Amino acid sequence: MKYIVSFIICLLIVSAASADGGELKLSGTVRRVTIGGETPGWALVLDFDTALDGMIFREIELDPGDTAINQYKDRHVEITGTLSDRTSVERGKYTVLLVKSISKTE
Repeated sequence: MKYIVSFIICLLIVSAASADGGELKLSGTVRRVTIGGETPGWALVLDFDTALDGMIFREIELDPGDTAINQYKDRHVEITGTLSDRTSVERGKYTVLLVKSISKTE
């Protein structure tokens, strides 16, 4: 029971951080993905389902900016960043994580 309560508290903390546009930390595995129109991109496959901005994510698309993300491919990492909504013709509205910092974890 205490694990369920801890999990719910973690979800609420992450939701609160993202709702106000503040920075949040997420951990998971960086993967190369194909995004609409076969455009390559990056995603973070989260360690567990995570509530962000009222939606449940198992993975989230990354906007690495100037981060040298190639070196983290298929590695477990912790990423600090902010959420941003994007809109495209093919996908409509979707959420990405703007990467501020990334570090490898064990």
